[in-house]
Amino acid sequence: MAESFLKALSAFVGTEGIRDRKLTQAMGLLSGALTRLTPADEESARISQPVVDRHLNDALSAGVGTPVDLIRSVVGSVSWIVPYPEYAGEPDMDAMRASYAFAPLIAAGKDSFKDDAVSAVSGPYLSDEVFVGLVLQGPNCDYPSHVHKSEEVFWVASGTADWQRGDDWRVEEPGGVIHHASGVRHATVTRHEPLLMLFAWVTDPHCTPVVVRH
Repeated sequence: MAESFLKALSAFVGTEGIRDRKLTQAMGLLSGALTRLTPADEESARISQPVVDRHLNDALSAGVGTPVDLIRSVVGSVSWIVPYPEYAGEPDMDAMRASYAFAPLIAAGKDSFKDDAVSAVSGPYLSDEVFVGLVLQGPNCDYPSHVHKSEEVFWVASGTADWQRGDDWRVEEPGGVIHHASGVRHATVTRHEPLLMLFAWVTDPHCTPVVVRH
């Protein structure tokens, strides 16, 4: 990952903390962590996924704002991972896993992410404080309700989706920013277009999401 990306990301994070006071604390945590990154010792093999091959180009073409500029600057050098291997064989999760992938940019290390296609993948930078990456969710895909300890922020580069936060649902369009506090139940259901996002876990980067079944 080019140093220019980190510089641009740091500038964006600083701006976001000023633009929205609800994000000030989260962006402060992220901004500080970006000054303490460790380069990964080895570059992982670049891995794609079927949802990426099908939808990434369209999602990039439809992108808006600084988030898509940041994504375009690094997307050619990332590896994509299918999450939740522990839920494989469950019909709803199999459907979700077939149409969802994420790519770590700043992660905890090579032992953190595993799926059926690759033994281990890390981002080009490591951190014990934050987790930053890209998400691509295909059309008509239901990412079911789940919780995790991490405080989380998504920036929507392209795509419109229905979002759950607690008991409430709302629609978020390109340019939207979604903030989930630690432990808040949330879900994402896409419509007829792919959803491309930049995300950051600003606390507890080692935590494991848990799907809510009730």
